[in-house]
Amino acid sequence: MAKLKLQQEVLEALEAAELLPFNKAQRTLVSSLKSGQNHWHLHENAAELRIAVAATIIHSLKESYEDVARALILVATAEIADAYFELFENLGGHTDLRVWTAYEGPKIQQQKEDIYFGADVVIATPKRLNELLNIEGFNSASVQTLVLDEADQLLKVGAIAFTQRISDSIPPKQRIALSSSEKSVAAYMNRFAFPFTKGKLGE
Repeated sequence: MAKLKLQQEVLEALEAAELLPFNKAQRTLVSSLKSGQNHWHLHENAAELRIAVAATIIHSLKESYEDVARALILVATAEIADAYFELFENLGGHTDLRVWTAYEGPKIQQQKEDIYFGADVVIATPKRLNELLNIEGFNSASVQTLVLDEADQLLKVGAIAFTQRISDSIPPKQRIALSSSEKSVAAYMNRFAFPFTKGKLGE
């Protein structure tokens, strides 16, 4: 199998965490993220794909830059946000990338201040990020990659309005949708990420 094309420091961190080798689904996702193109991937194992997302974003961003986020990961729950944060901490120790989470529970003012004073990656629930947008607590102007983790959950009734507002607020750059079902995702991708490539990871 060909060597995974990620920074040596990222590969070493993955090895140290015993997260290698990557399977076919993870390798496909790495390639999709590195391409800069829009992709919609159907999957069966979200946890392993989050490893690929974190590793590739660290590889691509490399180091801190200015004060506004360049990568945004939308998630359904605080638990998923924390899992991503732990991955960035474990795999990005060689960088000075600033990674913040934003979800319901912690005080919104503290989250606003954390992000305002410098963020490269923000991992957030759609509802809380909308609340931050309402109080000018998140600048979306420089987002280069938007990842919808479990997109089918982010696009169901009760969340879809928040997700679509966020999509409206960011530049028409790369969007990656990861979902375990097709419900609602096609309409979102056609509106916000057309043209896009769709495929089932692992095939």
